[in-house]
Amino acid sequence: PEPPTTPYVPWRQHCGATSSTPSAALVLMIESRTIGPVRLYVCRLGDTASRRDAEVQAVEALLRRAFGERCVLSHDSEGAPFIAGSDVSISISHSRTHAALAVCGRCPVGVDIETRRPQLARVAPRVLSPAELEVYGAEPDGLLRAWTLKEALYKAALTPGVDFRSGIVLPLGDKKNEATVASPAGGAMCFEVLASEVSEDGALGLVVRRQSFVP
Repeated sequence: PEPPTTPYVPWRQHCGATSSTPSAALVLMIESRTIGPVRLYVCRLGDTASRRDAEVQAVEALLRRAFGERCVLSHDSEGAPFIAGSDVSISISHSRTHAALAVCGRCPVGVDIETRRPQLARVAPRVLSPAELEVYGAEPDGLLRAWTLKEALYKAALTPGVDFRSGIVLPLGDKKNEATVASPAGGAMCFEVLASEVSEDGALGLVVRRQSFVP
């Protein structure tokens, strides 16, 4: 069944963009690749007067590339994006420089991209457990990687209100690609980390939900 929806709001209006420049007139270079069951699309934001317009135009371009010109983006009652009439899972993210779209036909997916920000060190103790702080805080750009993974897991879990610090557990020790998110019904949902990458532009985290469940 199709997810419950709020009344459809076009992506441009939903984001509060005001530019009248047709997004089709902006040509963006889109990189795409397959990682496990996910097709990932990434592009750099275009040069427009408004950053919000640039984000909107980039996401529109990614959606057209993945689903064609006639696709309709909507959001469920919790704000999670989906394509009207399609049962694939999608996740959208944008930073100050890039936009990303992840598409998965088999399981819930989450993607997050972030640029480097000094305030991450300040907020890290509020979103990372002591064990996560010890591991990720000791790595170059580790806090940035941790932040993108927490955000991607939150998106894929579809569990509003989960506590980032205690309810979302990042890979630690020998569990390099395994993460969990607390379930409201008890126990935890299991996720696989498909990508946790750092470049000069920032970091990208990509996860998918597994069928397994931790009591």
